[in-house]
Amino acid sequence: LAAKEFINDDAALMIANSDQYVDISIDNYLTEITENNLDGLIMTMTATDPKWSFVELNNKCMVTRVVEKEVISDEATVGIYNFTRGKDFVRAAEAMIAKNLRVNGEFYVAPTYNQLIEEGQRIGIYNIGSDGAGMYGLGIPSDLDMFLSLAISTQATEA
Repeated sequence: LAAKEFINDDAALMIANSDQYVDISIDNYLTEITENNLDGLIMTMTATDPKWSFVELNNKCMVTRVVEKEVISDEATVGIYNFTRGKDFVRAAEAMIAKNLRVNGEFYVAPTYNQLIEEGQRIGIYNIGSDGAGMYGLGIPSDLDMFLSLAISTQATEA
């Protein structure tokens, strides 16, 4: 929210964690928003480690709930979040903060979607594979070492 003055508008907003590498076409990912008339899109991967955030889906593959650090499905968030309108994120984040909805004493981006879902907004997912096959964590030394041992790390730095 430190950038609120720049994002509190009708323009699209992407928030991305800085500790992952994704092996996808970002254009294909973003097309999902317009093709399915979504208000938001969460990049996901198949995983069950409670270190991730997770989404729960209805039978139409729309997100019904997002939680931090609790396995409620095998759809884990990658850390790339899209909002059709930046002002929706701002409103949802401010509501989350006002309600003091913290996890382990912190506020996270992913749970802001819960506010939007309560408002009736359509939030979808885009699954890119799994940890080590489509999504590569870089946030801790062992994750980085694993990534650097793979051919994909060389391809990533040659571009």
